[in-house]
Amino acid sequence: MIGSLGMALRYSFGLGPVADRLDAAIAAVLANGLRTADIRSEGSQVVSTSEMGDAIVAAFERGA
Repeated sequence: MIGSLGMALRYSFGLGPVADRLDAAIAAVLANGLRTADIRSEGSQVVSTSEMGDAIVAAFERGA
């Protein structure tokens, strides 16, 4: 869902730099091993959907 927001920012609203920052935040959180139950993998930390969203927002705010 958050990835879809990134696509809307990029293609519907012409906000490519913001979309890039959101994509980077998502990638950083995934690189840190956080996963929701539907995308869990060996060695990952499973978190709730709201915890994942909070982690992505925090990474976005840090400029990840």
